[in-house]
Amino acid sequence: MKKIEDAKNKYNNIEIPKELNNMTNALIKLNKPKNNFRYFYTTAAGLVLFILIGVNVSETFATSFSKIPIIGKIVSVVSIYGKKIDNDKVVNTEVPKISSEDENVKNTADKLNKQIQNIVDNYTKEAEQHIAEYKEAFIATGGTEEEFQQKNIVVDVSYDVKSESKDHLSLVLSANENWVNAYNVSYFYNINLNTGENITLKDLLGDDYINIANESIKNQIEERMAKDENVMFFGYGNDSSNIGGFETITDETNFYINESGNPVIVFAKYEIAPGAMGQIEFEIKK
Repeated sequence: MKKIEDAKNKYNNIEIPKELNNMTNALIKLNKPKNNFRYFYTTAAGLVLFILIGVNVSETFATSFSKIPIIGKIVSVVSIYGKKIDNDKVVNTEVPKISSEDENVKNTADKLNKQIQNIVDNYTKEAEQHIAEYKEAFIATGGTEEEFQQKNIVVDVSYDVKSESKDHLSLVLSANENWVNAYNVSYFYNINLNTGENITLKDLLGDDYINIANESIKNQIEERMAKDENVMFFGYGNDSSNIGGFETITDETNFYINESGNPVIVFAKYEIAPGAMGQIEFEIKK
């Protein structure tokens, strides 16, 4: 009996973050009944309950929810936040969870949610392994625990909804570790909500999509270099790196769909330009 009382007291005395009240109020405001949005109202209490459970179950890993605007009246996206802190690192995750009352879209959303969650789980697991190996090497070469902690290693996973409509959803999932560029990656999702299929550049630009995109990208490269002398691309201008420059896109080229409905092709750091140029984007106007 004493164990039960001790457990009850420990549960009741766990401090709930002050941000919870703000989140609760925001959820209530956001989920006030409106035409066509009734089903969101009933989810507010469930979300708040989940937040309470998540906060009270673990002191090192808290999970919370944040609603963002409804997408095209067909799907909604909820952010699932996680934070894990120990002496070596901080792991922050913001994972999208897509939902819909439309049965056809629901099946697509469920598959996408599983795929994204698997990516996040695998990435964070690998990131922790990378950090453990880095720490082992750091200590073996004379570093101390205190010095390693001062590196403030952070792992971040987040997403950005690029565009949405009743017919499509375009989002980018990004994952990075602040101590090494090699493990910074992005995943691009462009989903046709009517069919559940991935939207391709051919769908957006037509059969001649490769030539259309290539010509646009090459023109934009030249325009950017002419406008700013600090802009550099491999194989262009005074580049002496002997690294091949941009030649062509492929079916594997990453892109998202912007609010104008145009594809935006994305190249990672070092892919077609020096790392100082960062990630590079080209909007291909239809």
